Amino acid sequence: MTHNEAFEHHDHREPSKTCRLCSDEYSHEQNPSRLGICMTCGYKILIVLLIIMISTSYMAWFGVF
Repeated sequence: MTHNEAFEHHDHREPSKTCRLCSDEYSHEQNPSRLGICMTCGYKILIVLLIIMISTSYMAWFGVF
């Protein structure tokens, strides 16, 4: 078995064109993402992380935690 024959038997996955979180389609050429998520979900994740960081800093500052 040659290398080319072995290569043909593998599944070739194309770059993700649907978001892993919301399953909406997005243009991978316009928005290249290593994680396979769209910009909308990326912004939602960043907002949630920002809120968690702010609330954690207040808890640490006031000693609530």
